Amino acid sequence: MSDTSVQTAPSAPVPAVANVPLTKSRKPWTVMRVLKLIASLELTVVLFALSLMLVFFGTLAQIENGIWTVVGDYFRSFYVWVPFQLFVKFGQVFFGISPNFTLSGSFPFFGGTTLGILLLSNLLAAHALRFKVSWKRAGIISIHAGIIILMLGELGTGLFAVEQHMSIAKGETVNYTDTSNRVELAFLTLDPADRSKDLVVVVPQNLLTRKGRITHPKLPVDIEVKEFWKNSKMVLPLDKKARLANQRTTLNGMTFRIVKENESSGVEVGAKEDMPAASVVLYEKGTDTEIGEYFVSLWFYLNSNNRTYEFAPQKVMIGQTKYLVELRHRREYKAYSLTLKEFNHDVYLGTTTPKNFSSRVNLQTPSGERRDYTISMNSPLFHSGETMYQSSFFAGDSGTVLQVVRNPVWWMPYLSCFVVTFGMIVHFGINLLNFLQRRVV
Repeated sequence: MSDTSVQTAPSAPVPAVANVPLTKSRKPWTVMRVLKLIASLELTVVLFALSLMLVFFGTLAQIENGIWTVVGDYFRSFYVWVPFQLFVKFGQVFFGISPNFTLSGSFPFFGGTTLGILLLSNLLAAHALRFKVSWKRAGIISIHAGIIILMLGELGTGLFAVEQHMSIAKGETVNYTDTSNRVELAFLTLDPADRSKDLVVVVPQNLLTRKGRITHPKLPVDIEVKEFWKNSKMVLPLDKKARLANQRTTLNGMTFRIVKENESSGVEVGAKEDMPAASVVLYEKGTDTEIGEYFVSLWFYLNSNNRTYEFAPQKVMIGQTKYLVELRHRREYKAYSLTLKEFNHDVYLGTTTPKNFSSRVNLQTPSGERRDYTISMNSPLFHSGETMYQSSFFAGDSGTVLQVVRNPVWWMPYLSCFVVTFGMIVHFGINLLNFLQRRVV
């Protein structure tokens, strides 16, 4: 046997490779990549965590602030400055930290409006990328649609809903409502011959809470707000003869002093509306000549729901004109007017428990319509997109207080509940049918 040998071809020389560092190429930002980022589950978890934190901060804030202040500052805003003192209050309530300990400063945080927009965007982007329209997913799509309707309904409520009240004495005709949680400083020139010619100039609450002098061409004076209290209470004075700005005497001779009070949370038993008060200094327009310092309060306002006593109107002589100066609820004038013809207040025999409230009113519209209506506890009046409920009454049954509510998106929460319920029935029904079919097979 002859020897055999295997010959191999000489290997080709290996070319030299330069030692070039590897770099990771960056993907360009595209619409699809942005959508994937917005629709990511990680973002959903972060937004839910931030929402829980916002609810926690808002709940702590109600220790010292009213519910409507918290709703406006925390849940219907784009951002909020959260004071560190909130955590001290939390420690004082639950862990007994010294009440004298204070912690100054605050930090910014997402407001409810911002978080709501981001959560809505996250949900819509997720549907656009991951969810396909099919019968099997009809339930999930319906549930998410209901959640979207609910979020849009809350946005619409925050933007457009208004809660007001209308106070009418027997025989009186009223064409305005008072906004429940907002006030204004009003200057009125009175024309005894024709009250329709009265001139009114008002300063809104957002200006009263700011520092500095308030000036405007229509104002008869320049105004400096020394103090603004969101809530106050009436107490008996230590010295009735003392001449204090915040001390007033009623028409029947009783003297009271107005002092600062914490905001009402609005959820405690027997809660009443806040009664703001302010100390203002009036100056002659464009000068530093002081006319005087005046104390105004919602306690002196005739239409205040909490008002128990009647005070004389506060009048100020400015130049040659006498003005009535008062702190009152923010008014909204209507195209229609109501006249109270009759008010009935019935209670159960031997008790003070209300049995029936009812107001017989005459409605007058610009078109000349005049019609009588009865507004009772379970029978509101609907007119011009507003609902008028029987709410309260004057002392001695001398008048009525109607709650006037306007919310053009009132139907959205109901629609949301219906859509979500329908989606849950469809989703669990499909899963039940699939389960039963698998058992049959």
